[in-house]
Amino acid sequence: MQRISTSSAVADLFGSGKSGFRNGDLPRGVLPTAFNAEWCNHVQEEICNVIEGAGVALNPDKRDQLLAALKKLIDEQASGKGLPVGAVVGFPRAISSPEGYLKADGSTFNQATYPDLHRVLGGNKLPNLTRSDIGMTAYFPIEAIPDGWIKYDEVAAKVTQSAYPELYRLLVAQYGSIDAVPKAEDRFIRNASGGLTVGMQQGDAIRNIKGEYFYGYDADIDAATSKRVADAYNKANSVLWMDMSKKVLDNIAWVSWSQDLRTGAANFAPLMFDASRAVPTADEVRPKAIAMVLCIKAKDSLTDVVMWIKAFGKVTNAGVLDASTLAADLQRKADRDEVAPKSHTHRSSEITDFTQAVGNLFTADKSANGWVRLPNGLLLQWLCIEHTITSIGNNPGAVYSFPVAFTQGCLSMSINTCLSNPALGYGALTRVMPISVSQFRLVEDFWSAVGTHQPAKSYVLAIGF
Repeated sequence: MQRISTSSAVADLFGSGKSGFRNGDLPRGVLPTAFNAEWCNHVQEEICNVIEGAGVALNPDKRDQLLAALKKLIDEQASGKGLPVGAVVGFPRAISSPEGYLKADGSTFNQATYPDLHRVLGGNKLPNLTRSDIGMTAYFPIEAIPDGWIKYDEVAAKVTQSAYPELYRLLVAQYGSIDAVPKAEDRFIRNASGGLTVGMQQGDAIRNIKGEYFYGYDADIDAATSKRVADAYNKANSVLWMDMSKKVLDNIAWVSWSQDLRTGAANFAPLMFDASRAVPTADEVRPKAIAMVLCIKAKDSLTDVVMWIKAFGKVTNAGVLDASTLAADLQRKADRDEVAPKSHTHRSSEITDFTQAVGNLFTADKSANGWVRLPNGLLLQWLCIEHTITSIGNNPGAVYSFPVAFTQGCLSMSINTCLSNPALGYGALTRVMPISVSQFRLVEDFWSAVGTHQPAKSYVLAIGF
């Protein structure tokens, strides 16, 4: 597209470098903005390309084709026709059968009906995207619980058959009723193994602690020896020790006051136990811990969404090849960007709209002087030239135009000249040669006057891109 650029265009009307139009004011000598063929052709082709690109044929009797083309393009994009085969899309659950899609539920499909999907997936089994995460548990380090989750210990208060039907069904199947679901409270969660079953509750407990302590006295040892024996046990981190400050005297069977007091015989001290002398202690038995909120998934994240996989366009002839599939394969092969599947063994009579689907790949003018463009861009042109033998000559001959100009150039030309009276024959040779993308030259080389000056028709065939 380009803006008007004729000499009478209004410069910078819509900003720097953006020219525009103006009305004329002839009494004041102001001319209106003039059109030129170049600008008009640009506008025409911009509009026509949109219309034809949407698959709408130009019709001079209609005035709404651009609008129709835009609506069609928007509708096709909205319905996913621009998505590649195999793409997974989520649709609201209320949409039960979107056109061109199969539900991704792990089922199988007919390869003949959806050959492209079979090629993409490498088989005829659809992915299963119906799995639910309802019932899973997770710890959250935040107080604000995400949507779809509830606190585990609020199951009995919140989970009902109407509010969370799937979670209700799972828990009742496991525990018999919602009220029977055990609360986590401040318990640690353990894996159900080694004799533990799902839902089993355990109270707090520790492993048994056992030990021994040797104590006593010997009336024959002195006080220093007695203290040395006690100190051997009274280490700072020992959970068992003798508290010598609380020793008592046994006044039974004293040898003598002075001797027993001196040697420490008949002295008794209590045996003490305190675990805090060796390890950290608290009012409960626990490992190192951090508090988070235990929650359970009550509502699936995609409860209102069903996953579908792009299979192809609308299929109306299940069990046989769809014409739109074949047309797309032919186009891919023509574009050289993908090799078309070779598994199609159907007869054309079994393919719906085969002729129309294949015909849409070709554009042509089927008049006497016409052309046809193949899907790969190859252009074939033909025309008939009526003339009188020797009227053209060979120096310089005559110049003619192709029905349409080649984009890149003409590769090959041939000519066949037919006389109005073949019995007369003629002593001339007609030749053609391209001189540009839009024109060619026809010349006559003659060596005899036989058959000259009689009417003839020369049929020309040109091939190029």
